[in-house]
Amino acid sequence: MKINQNQYINKSRFTSAKENLTSPFEFEHVSDISNGYIQSKNFSLFNGVSDDMYCGGNSTFEYAYFLLSNPIKSKINIYVKNSIITNHSHSPLIIKIYYCVEDIVGKIESSNFFCISNSNSSGTIPQGKIFFGNELDKIYGVYGQNLIVPSYNSYNLNENGSIVISSGFSYLFEVIPINSDITSNFIMSFSWWEESISSYF
Repeated sequence: MKINQNQYINKSRFTSAKENLTSPFEFEHVSDISNGYIQSKNFSLFNGVSDDMYCGGNSTFEYAYFLLSNPIKSKINIYVKNSIITNHSHSPLIIKIYYCVEDIVGKIESSNFFCISNSNSSGTIPQGKIFFGNELDKIYGVYGQNLIVPSYNSYNLNENGSIVISSGFSYLFEVIPINSDITSNFIMSFSWWEESISSYF
């Protein structure tokens, strides 16, 4: 489709200060207000981190898993602001990312390290949960992305709300050390906000 100069979103006219004449061009007005700022003011932005995890080498485990989960019947959507994995080891890591994870089979633990970003609402508990573990037998989800985290480095996905986790679903990261002879150590953190589903109706 051919787009002409009048087809813009949030159009505002540019006016010459000297001549007070309307320009033949129209410009899109952009306001860069962070979702994090807005949601923090709304007391709905949370941060959390897993325990330190190990696999490969002497750890007896080949893989590690991290999940940000939205409980069944939560009546909220979770919007992922960012996901950060930090590699404390010599071996680079392969990360497989799964979307729309409905269920898993295996043993996982829940993190107790989470907080709300706005200290004016200190003590507020999120509905979203961070899980981690080494022993998953099956993942019911969609494998959609792959990345490598170099040794002694961090990777920030910076989703900025583009990943939405609805009630009963999870966002899952599978971690595999490239050098399985070395014991790899890493940690995962998430930042997210929660919105009531009823706010859309």
